[in-house]
Amino acid sequence: MSTSESPAPASARAAAAAARNPESRDPATGEVWRRYTVADALAVQAAVARARAAQPAWAALPPRVRALAIEAFVQKLLARRAEAATIIARENGKPVGEALGVDVGVTLGLAEHFAKVAPRFMRARWQRSAALMAWRKRVALIREPYGVMGIISPWNYPMFLPLSSALPSLLCGNAVVNKPSEWTPGIAEFVRECLLESGVPADIYQVVHGAGTTGAALCEEVDKVFFTGSEATGRKVALACARRLIPCALELGGSDPAIVLADADLEHAASGIAWGRFSNAGQTCVAAKRVFVEASVYEPFLAALTKAVGELKVGPGTDDATDIGPMIRPEQRATIAAQHADAMARGAKEALRLSVPEGDCFYPPTILVDVPADSRAMTEETFGPLLPVTAVRDVEEAIRRANDTTQGLSASVWTRDVTRGIAVAQRLQAGSVAINDACTTAGICDVPHGGFKASGLGKVHGEMGLQECVRTKAVMVDWFQSWREPWWFGYSRVYRENIDAFLRAAHSSSLLERIRALPGVLRLVFAPTRKV
Repeated sequence: MSTSESPAPASARAAAAAARNPESRDPATGEVWRRYTVADALAVQAAVARARAAQPAWAALPPRVRALAIEAFVQKLLARRAEAATIIARENGKPVGEALGVDVGVTLGLAEHFAKVAPRFMRARWQRSAALMAWRKRVALIREPYGVMGIISPWNYPMFLPLSSALPSLLCGNAVVNKPSEWTPGIAEFVRECLLESGVPADIYQVVHGAGTTGAALCEEVDKVFFTGSEATGRKVALACARRLIPCALELGGSDPAIVLADADLEHAASGIAWGRFSNAGQTCVAAKRVFVEASVYEPFLAALTKAVGELKVGPGTDDATDIGPMIRPEQRATIAAQHADAMARGAKEALRLSVPEGDCFYPPTILVDVPADSRAMTEETFGPLLPVTAVRDVEEAIRRANDTTQGLSASVWTRDVTRGIAVAQRLQAGSVAINDACTTAGICDVPHGGFKASGLGKVHGEMGLQECVRTKAVMVDWFQSWREPWWFGYSRVYRENIDAFLRAAHSSSLLERIRALPGVLRLVFAPTRKV
């Protein structure tokens, strides 16, 4: 997922200005309506120190008490949902309705789900050991918080993406320090305000503002890092964490393929791919970025797709009639323009190019055909409203082309034959695959989300997402305290013979061998001879 963490060279001065003074700026109009103070290394250090001091008391609360605060947050956000969606639209550019349905709606679902399941997840789980030599032992698996979580979050879904990690972290007893994108600071402050008003202590959830240097400082202080952003910056985060021997979870970029099979409902596929590509002005990590269509249905699918996209309206996100808003910043627009120009220079053609309003951040949603496989639009993550559509001979070529990338975040398969769709999905190198849908897996609260290959490490959502927020401790209990273990010191020839008998009895495939070994087992367990 591309973020402002790694700006294009042409935007160096703009990025430097944002680093000095993060601001809430409407990408449709350029209006700046609020500025924020950058947190330097000392400010980050102080924030983490406050969080670390407050965290033990928060962790000591019963999990159900922490859940009550998140349940209160659900109601607070629900009451202020219109305000939240408006802030997102003004900072990010997406339509207010889209912000309401996706950002706010997914957040409400995540919060409600995790508040319900986290208390049960945090209970100690007792189990009997499967090891024969530990037959009288019992083991408790105890989940404990890490301490202070650092969350470096992006601008494209500035509410639900950071909260995908922050909410389970809080529920598991961690403190959280969030470094939002310098391009969407306002919604981060709004979220913090709602959490504090819901009963989360001020030092338990903090926000620090800034660009890459602030994020780097955060990596030096916390106990675990959750990062969502570009692959390049993700590698820097991973290296910083490796130096300190702390864990990190990374959701990085994707060159997500969509495969349209010959038996697909073409109108449905076109509608779903249109939304999956062009919602949020194409700035979605799991968006359909390369479409491979079986040749027999290529022309009718392309016609259906151009019709579906051609009916969309581009405009400011604050206009209820807008389907596609502006891109977040001119430098993001410049990157897409460069990928578009590269494809055209290599022989690609425009099947559709929409008109857009004037403005530095508007980019025309474009469908490309005849795009060379080695062009930037096919080999890089296209984080904007640009979509290459390619005809393939058959499903085998589609799978091969889909997997021909260093990334593996998500994919989609479009077919009326669900069984066949599942078979194709199993061969795709991606962390999630949707059949006859687009992008949805990333927002389902109880389904783990994360990428393969260079698309990241770790998971969010579901029980696997909760597992990312805890360290699991094994506590073994021996209920027979006076019973001396047969393998303790006192080695001898007899001991060696008896332990050998135990191994034969436990693991031999021969029933006769196991029976022959029983006398030695009994001597080992009930009358261990120490010296002979």
